[in-house]
Amino acid sequence: MRRPEFHCIGPVVLDRMIRVDRIPGPDDKAFVSAKYDTAGGPARNVAFALAGWGERVTVASVVGDDAIGQRLLDRLSEAGVGTDAIERLPDLETASCTIIVDETGERAILIDPIDDAVLARIGSGLRPAAGDAVLANLFHDHAAIDALAGARAAGSLAFVDLEWPEIGRWGWAAARRAAAAADVAVTNRQVLKAFVEERDIAPDDEAAAALTRQLRPAGGRVCVTLGADGVLARDGDRLLRLAAMPVTPKNTTGAGDRFLAGLARALAAGLSFDRSLAHGVAAAGLHLAGSGDGWAEVERAAATVDVRPLSAGVLP
Repeated sequence: MRRPEFHCIGPVVLDRMIRVDRIPGPDDKAFVSAKYDTAGGPARNVAFALAGWGERVTVASVVGDDAIGQRLLDRLSEAGVGTDAIERLPDLETASCTIIVDETGERAILIDPIDDAVLARIGSGLRPAAGDAVLANLFHDHAAIDALAGARAAGSLAFVDLEWPEIGRWGWAAARRAAAAADVAVTNRQVLKAFVEERDIAPDDEAAAALTRQLRPAGGRVCVTLGADGVLARDGDRLLRLAAMPVTPKNTTGAGDRFLAGLARALAAGLSFDRSLAHGVAAAGLHLAGSGDGWAEVERAAATVDVRPLSAGVLP
């Protein structure tokens, strides 16, 4: 039986990591305690997690034909991630991202934007097979949606990760179209914050449930990750609530991507949506704690995660 392949679509960038004792505010300063560079971007983060669990993984992206682009390709290959679907453009400077992380693991991120025309090329040549999984963020308002729709048409599982500032760039209508093209949509507390501010409502579970109703995936499954407050999810008409694992975060960068990777890995293996959610929470929690790189560790941690149905009388 053919093993499923995971196709991670989106920009890959050079992450410039800067550690400080605290994240400075306006007109403020902080001392740098450490700094280093690494391959980054949501597609890279998800791919590294899946490859580390022994899965077949490829990344579809675009990089420049420069030293940074070559370094990113080398890092991906070293991690066991396929790079044949990454296009190299001779006149493109490979993008970078600056991530400032404090001692509590909280972070501030500065994103180097990539031109629309470059983003539109990502994933255009991808040809997933039935039984594969395709995971994309809202990297472009048309290309991402086309990739997700093509995945479902081929019989692949399609996942979309809807985050800010991408929704701010492409708009809520594009986010809803991307969700509609996917089997599963995942979003987070930053998006919930923007959602409630537009409506002047509290950022509570009722608001998260309302957000899940705005995003209507073809597969009927939506997850709102809420950081230390866990996850609220919808599966058709069912609402589900999961607590976060009780860990002390070392670095929150990539925790949402690790949740998505764990969720997708479990669903692709045939687990129920409820138990797949537990695996996503476990994968994110272990990542936050700086431990648990193996899938067996994720499975053990997932066994301790409860999935609590929410009554329709409690939440809409």
